[in-house]
Amino acid sequence: MKKKMTFIPEQQMFVNSAWLLYRNSERILSDPRMAFAPINMPNGLMYCGDKAFKGATIGVYLEWWQECEKAIVIDEDGRRHLIVCFGGSELSGWNKCHMVDEEGVVSETRVQGFPTLWRTFSQICHRYADSEKPNKPYCLEEVICRLK
Repeated sequence: MKKKMTFIPEQQMFVNSAWLLYRNSERILSDPRMAFAPINMPNGLMYCGDKAFKGATIGVYLEWWQECEKAIVIDEDGRRHLIVCFGGSELSGWNKCHMVDEEGVVSETRVQGFPTLWRTFSQICHRYADSEKPNKPYCLEEVICRLK
């Protein structure tokens, strides 16, 4: 029997709002307090853990979905899915990713070309870590409230 991924409440809020965030990318990325809202998803690599992905923010995810073709999956029916969480091996390429479709249905997938997926995410995380942060970034819930 397959074990379903369980997210803590804040992670579930991110998964549930991923498409709202994506559709409001321009607005969010133009407001540093929104773009730097922290997102704590359990992304990781075998042998390395989550070090390369610490400090992820809404802006990191939005830029990743825009820049990395592997971060949006189009299924055989033409439905789009945003990758919201990933883990795997940087050596073998084995991976398990969680994605959400536009109706909010979460499912698992394996991504061909996994190194492209995690390296792009890591590079964007590092870029955000090295840039100037606002004094008081919003939290995810505040961003969602402002968008609605």
